[in-house]
Amino acid sequence: MNDNFEQNNEQSRRKYERRTILFDARLREDGPWQACRILNISAGGAKLLISSDINHGAIVSLEIGSFGQFSGTVVWTDREEVGIKFSHDPTEIAEVLMGLAMYG
Repeated sequence: MNDNFEQNNEQSRRKYERRTILFDARLREDGPWQACRILNISAGGAKLLISSDINHGAIVSLEIGSFGQFSGTVVWTDREEVGIKFSHDPTEIAEVLMGLAMYG
């Protein structure tokens, strides 16, 4: 199958536009905070690079610098990368995206 078709099909399934960024953040499941890096983010979720295992389905908090803490659920894992779906109002996350774009 054509790579461009697959990419366009993937983009059409997404509810929110993703922005590729490299931004240091912190993630917490039940224990202490752990450092992570946001690889991309949208109003619906984020792709993170982490250094320790986390379980699919885990409820987490993501602290994005001075922008605040946002809760979500781990929806996929792949070695050192995880995807989380935010449980916050997408409008609130969109404001964070604007802040990251302007000041990030």
